[in-house]
Amino acid sequence: MKRKTSMSYLDLLSWIKNSGEGLKGSTINNIYYKDGLLWMKVKRRGAGTAVLIAEPSRRVHLTESPPEAPERLHPFAGGLRKYIKGSKVIDVSTVGHDRVLKLELAKGDERYKLIVELVPRGVALLTDKNDTILYANEYKEMKDRVIKRKEKYVPPPSPDFDPFKDLNGLEERIKKGKDVVRGLIIGQKLPADFAEEVLFRAGVEKSKKPKELTSEELDKIKQKIKEVFEESMEGTFYLAYKEQPFAFMPFEPTLLKAEGYEIDKGEPDRVLDKYFSALEVEETEESVEEMVSREKERIMRSMEEQRKLAEQYKQLSEEYAILATEIASNLYEYEEMLKREGVLRVKDKELKVPKGKSLDEYVRELFAKSKEYEKKYKRALKALEELQRELERVEEKIRKEMAKERAKRRKKEWYEKYHWIITRNGFLAIGGRDASQNESVVRRYLEDEDIFMHAEVQGAPAVVLKLEGREPSEEDLRDAACITACYSKAWKDGRASVDVFYVKGAQVSKTPPSGQYVAKGAFIIRGKREYVRDIPLRLGIGVELYEGAPRVIVGPPDLVSKRSIVYAILAPGDSEKRKVAERLKKLWASKVSHPELQGLIEGIKEDEIVQRIPGKASILKVSVGAHEEVGKRASAQR
Repeated sequence: MKRKTSMSYLDLLSWIKNSGEGLKGSTINNIYYKDGLLWMKVKRRGAGTAVLIAEPSRRVHLTESPPEAPERLHPFAGGLRKYIKGSKVIDVSTVGHDRVLKLELAKGDERYKLIVELVPRGVALLTDKNDTILYANEYKEMKDRVIKRKEKYVPPPSPDFDPFKDLNGLEERIKKGKDVVRGLIIGQKLPADFAEEVLFRAGVEKSKKPKELTSEELDKIKQKIKEVFEESMEGTFYLAYKEQPFAFMPFEPTLLKAEGYEIDKGEPDRVLDKYFSALEVEETEESVEEMVSREKERIMRSMEEQRKLAEQYKQLSEEYAILATEIASNLYEYEEMLKREGVLRVKDKELKVPKGKSLDEYVRELFAKSKEYEKKYKRALKALEELQRELERVEEKIRKEMAKERAKRRKKEWYEKYHWIITRNGFLAIGGRDASQNESVVRRYLEDEDIFMHAEVQGAPAVVLKLEGREPSEEDLRDAACITACYSKAWKDGRASVDVFYVKGAQVSKTPPSGQYVAKGAFIIRGKREYVRDIPLRLGIGVELYEGAPRVIVGPPDLVSKRSIVYAILAPGDSEKRKVAERLKKLWASKVSHPELQGLIEGIKEDEIVQRIPGKASILKVSVGAHEEVGKRASAQR
């Protein structure tokens, strides 16, 4: 099985059923296009804002970390905004039995179709209700269709039967392949990973000739096609990897598991997002590596030429010095030779002395040439040294740019959409950024034995400390309390500290006493409350290396300093959050000396820093963290 680089028809069907259909009723708030990627901010009914990303010929899924908005609006994005910004998604489906996604949209009385082709050489385009093309990311003519404005949209050719459900003609279709696996792929039009999995589960050797299949084996293959297809619609995607992600699929890959691959599973969008992000980083780094290689080759060629030139100058300088020294040492004999023969024979060389020039003057001329070539030799050596420095600068610059790309493409963990901290003993604490998230955090993640925390002020995050069967220390409680304290209204009020109460999850309820009402994001607390007193409103904010990429962490200053490459300490102040973020990014980059670490810091999205600053703030301290050396070693090993 080859490494997977794009979604199959099965992947698309599974994604539509388990994620795409959830977009029905959503409103398209904005649209962007850059470097072949189309992404849209959509407001889902009752589920907040999401970002749908689509890459023709490759993928479509929701993402929690979209690309940065381009500085200039791309004409394709501008065209889409003109027609469908503010429109509602009324249906999500495929066009035919192939990898072509169709979003049907309504804006007032108008109807549109946004189409993303995941087939090779696919395009993204918008049509009106009559399938007339309004805009496309690429206009071109192909042998079987034309993608142009005002032309009728013709989809790519697709099978005229359902590959997963129409199995009556399987016996004949499978004969189109030299072996059974190619018969399933070419004849039945099944995705390659699906076909191999089906044969593995059916116990049929994939290299077997189709005509050699028994009726029992054919029945088994049909049974497994149905089985794997039904499994693929259940809403779990699987990620297979060894050192790098190798494949993803909506069914359990028992074949790859048997071949020694590690298998993770998760929600379709998370798996797809993680896989293609990793692939994107690899491709970017490979592209950069190629660029580095070409530039290095150019400099190395120049260095080789300079070395040869230096050797040539050195040799000429030495030769002229030897000739001059030899003639000067035996001036009388060579004068007699010149009178008799009209030439000088010195060290196997025949020299002609210019007319009107004495031998003494000629010797001085030879010494002068020797010195001249010696100077050229030294200049060539300096040029060689400069080329060597240029080579080092190029490598340094490229590594820095690679690090910036790695930082920009970092994929966030699920909990990073909330306020979050990993305490010093490894407990995860998450808190809501607003009333809706407070509801979400408590309803989705608070279990009876977990801990619920809240600052003793109105307007603070509801924080859930996940215990997972362990007991937290006093330090863990203070770490988690830092989140609800620092992101509370007390920060805006400029207070020095605040108390935080905590209870068990079982003590938290949304059910009010009879006749009372509980506001959104608020909860009923029953029973005794425990307290963590005097939590200082001093927030550590720093940059840690996580899976080779930088991410911004917060918490008590002593904890953040131990985990960070660089960090700062913030207090309530007068500077706007974005100005503080801009200042922090510059100061952090200036504090580290290693170019790759600088690149990692410069690649951090400014919004990620802004998101972690509680409000108007002042910077009390900026310093190198305890993990700077770890970061240097990690960068050196890449």
